[in-house]
Amino acid sequence: MSWHIRGVRSTAPAGRCALIGVQPLPSADELREATRVVEAFRSAHRIPMISARMGLRSCIHTEGLAVVELTQRLKRMPTVVDKLRRLPTMKLSSLQDLGGCRAVFATQAEVARAQQRFMANSRRRNGTEDKVRDYVARPRDSGYRALHLWTRYRGLRIEVQLRTQLQHRWAANVEDLSALTGIDYKSGEGPEEVHAWLRLLSQSYEYAEAGVRPGGRFELELADANAAALSRIVRGAIRQEGNHG
Repeated sequence: MSWHIRGVRSTAPAGRCALIGVQPLPSADELREATRVVEAFRSAHRIPMISARMGLRSCIHTEGLAVVELTQRLKRMPTVVDKLRRLPTMKLSSLQDLGGCRAVFATQAEVARAQQRFMANSRRRNGTEDKVRDYVARPRDSGYRALHLWTRYRGLRIEVQLRTQLQHRWAANVEDLSALTGIDYKSGEGPEEVHAWLRLLSQSYEYAEAGVRPGGRFELELADANAAALSRIVRGAIRQEGNHG
């Protein structure tokens, strides 16, 4: 891969960035160079990311949709470095979500209309189909549900997430819980009791979106899981406070 940004040129397959995660530790100069390459490549996604958000906003307007939320973000540098440390053989060019945008809609039907319009525009622009991951039809083991598209602007890959309000609420719950406890539940860390509750919570939102009322057995299971998760979180917080004391 070769890319150019602000006078920086990298012809290696983003290999120098792997120095961040290697053992033994690289020299200070090597680490500075690796960090410079990562930051430059990350920054190169800013304009493509903005273009993707503007393209998505145009699709929403053309379809006459009422978007609940439309945001964009570059993956934070500490998050990029942490991922490269955890996966030291990963090439920087393999990261699919350095730049991204997200739209939240009221219903899954609106998500589908936005997806269809956006992908049609991408096909005309790039001459190829966007890559799609349908986590609504096939949710992640964690319970995460959303539609992910990977498109290209100016030759760089940008991730587009399309969610319903309830799907977004579930993801926000996970992030809030991680911030509250200091446990990265999004990455699968933490006690199973909490993950079991999150999976059932996701399922309950799926029922709500479909207009289906689950049976009493499911509601009881969800309530029990909620209580077990809350108990586990409180015990963890008390233990952590005791350790700090």
